[in-house]
Amino acid sequence: MPPILQDLQDILRGFKMTLDFNKLISAFVGIVLSIIWVLVILVFASAFKLVAISPFELISGFLISPRLGLCSLISVLFSSVQTVDRGEYAVLIVLVLGLLIIWSVFAGTITRLAAVEFAKGEKIGVKDSLAFAVKKFWSFFCTPLMPVMGVLFFIACNVLGGFLGQIKFAGEIAVAIGFPLAILSGFLIVFIGIIGIIGFFLMYPTISAEGSDTFDAMSRAYSYVLSRPLHFLSLLISITVCGVILTFLASFGACLVMKTTFCTVGIGMGDKFDTIRAFIAGLSGGKAAMAPLGSISMKFAALVLMLHIVLVKVVVGSIVVAFAGSASTIAYLILRKDVDGTEIDDVYMEEKEEVAEVERKEEEAETPGVKKGKISEAKKPKSRGPEPEESKPQSEETEKPKTADE
Repeated sequence: MPPILQDLQDILRGFKMTLDFNKLISAFVGIVLSIIWVLVILVFASAFKLVAISPFELISGFLISPRLGLCSLISVLFSSVQTVDRGEYAVLIVLVLGLLIIWSVFAGTITRLAAVEFAKGEKIGVKDSLAFAVKKFWSFFCTPLMPVMGVLFFIACNVLGGFLGQIKFAGEIAVAIGFPLAILSGFLIVFIGIIGIIGFFLMYPTISAEGSDTFDAMSRAYSYVLSRPLHFLSLLISITVCGVILTFLASFGACLVMKTTFCTVGIGMGDKFDTIRAFIAGLSGGKAAMAPLGSISMKFAALVLMLHIVLVKVVVGSIVVAFAGSASTIAYLILRKDVDGTEIDDVYMEEKEEVAEVERKEEEAETPGVKKGKISEAKKPKSRGPEPEESKPQSEETEKPKTADE
């Protein structure tokens, strides 16, 4: 089988691995916490007029909208971080850091589950994978930040050089002489940024498969991209195409299920259900929009229906996230075998390391006892107390036969 077809076949295994309950529940919880975090940030940011969108606009524009399209989500998220001026981009930084904290745990859990399942052919519990992700939290958290910090560092170098150019006479000469360094800095900005973006999906699987740290994840991601660019691009294209197909199928299936459910329930409930559907579809915010529903029971029914719409969207998102984590882990293991020659089933298993650590500690605990035994044995010859006791019985035994002969 050609290598490209073999890689595609391995990536397609991600579809089967996506349906694992542990991965889906991890993605589900991560998405729910992300939604809560975004809404909390928007509440405070809109209260201080730092963003031009309120939390209710995000809820009505995407979460309870009858449409499941990702385009609306992207547009709402971009509009939610449009700050009043450049000085308020702190809101965006806080938002991104909070999301990074959440997904450092849950994306690490998903990739750990996928690494063990694909490499060993066995499934571990979500408790063990979550414990692994928490143990490696700082590695997962810092890995995406390292390329960003590198880009910001070289940007700061060029900006600082530009500030030096404002000095009269000497500044212009310094900029002219040091401009090659600025070009080199610009090249590093582009190199670190582009390779970091396209190689990002290899970083989390590296930590999950190797049990390593941030620097190992970065070095492997950059090395694999540069060593096998064509192989990397083929895997990236395969993952993208399969991900788009899966997203379309999951969204279409969810829409079909919801439309069928709404239609069949509406046949029995009649005008009341049509009123609730019209309210949800035309919801724009404010208490005035609740007036057409009339009774409290109608309002309660509308609220529960909106929650069900949100849950369906979260389930669709969970499927997509679980596939992304599984497929990226498979791609990493394939590239690792191609570049380093490491077998796919060679994955860091925490149990073996724990057993080795326990044995080492037991040996260290036994060592002081052995030393004490040796010391006591060394001291025994020096003690002359028992010697007379041993000699006395011998003398008595020799004397007794003499008396018998006598």
